Amino acid sequence: MGEGFPLLGLLILFCSSIAPLLVCGSVLISHLSLRFALFTPFRYSLAIIQTLKHWMMLDVFLVSVAISCFKLQDYSDIFVGPGLIGLILLQLFSVLLVSRISVRRYWEAWAKESEYSFSESKNVHCHNCHLSQPEGHACVRCHHALYHRKPYSIQKTWALLFAAAVAIVPANVIPISILITNGQRLEDTIISGVASLINSDMYGIAAIIFIASIVVPVAKILGLAYILICIQMKRALYHRQRMTIYFIVKWVGKWSVMDLFVISIMMTLVDRGQILNFTPGYGAVAFGVVVVLTMLAAESLDPRLIWDNYTSKDESVNERQ
Repeated sequence: MGEGFPLLGLLILFCSSIAPLLVCGSVLISHLSLRFALFTPFRYSLAIIQTLKHWMMLDVFLVSVAISCFKLQDYSDIFVGPGLIGLILLQLFSVLLVSRISVRRYWEAWAKESEYSFSESKNVHCHNCHLSQPEGHACVRCHHALYHRKPYSIQKTWALLFAAAVAIVPANVIPISILITNGQRLEDTIISGVASLINSDMYGIAAIIFIASIVVPVAKILGLAYILICIQMKRALYHRQRMTIYFIVKWVGKWSVMDLFVISIMMTLVDRGQILNFTPGYGAVAFGVVVVLTMLAAESLDPRLIWDNYTSKDESVNERQ
């Protein structure tokens, strides 16, 4: 933030510290609320867990620490402190925690679905607590608004994708980092940074940066655009393949933040103002916008739209092909 990029600093702080802290705190609050039958904190704590668990990026942060150390090994000596061990343990326990969290199970512990009896047919499934129930304005269990599909899902996703496609151009053209060493100013875009890593014989790190910072953002935009086009054209084939693409896009989305983490870590490792001076470029801001917009686009898309025109006959043809 001290270099004039407060929003970029807040994004990195949120993904590496605030989001994990909020998720862990919400898990604790949900257990206490369940123990003492407190509905309001229970409801909002589960909403925070459901929303922010995809923004926990400690695993990406750990990989970024390793990459930053390799990139700076030619400029300085780096020693590993005990804090890294704590960070690894934190990541391990966070992965175990997130893998065991099921919002549906928490709501079942609050009130089992079998306890609700309806005289009408259950034709609406709550997107929040997963309770099937008759038509209504709000869920009878969690009080969340009821809808068959996310409102304006396609329009929101297209808007976010278009904005991300516009921002990806300056993200790859404008320098993403600036390194001043021995009086020389070295500006690197994402592509030139990958090229310099290849010239330094760091092929593995170059491949990781290239995939995470170039391939993944472009693939996310193309993948979501393909799914949206198929939905709007009501394509009757390859539903499972489109669903697989959707899950892959959601999973790989957070790894695009790696380059931003590397920049922030290198800024803390480099003794600025002496022999070296390292600062982010405006390309990092554009890249951060791309990452956030593509992740929001994946969240705004309702995957049930993929199956709206599904029939068993269509899928059997699909499988035979």
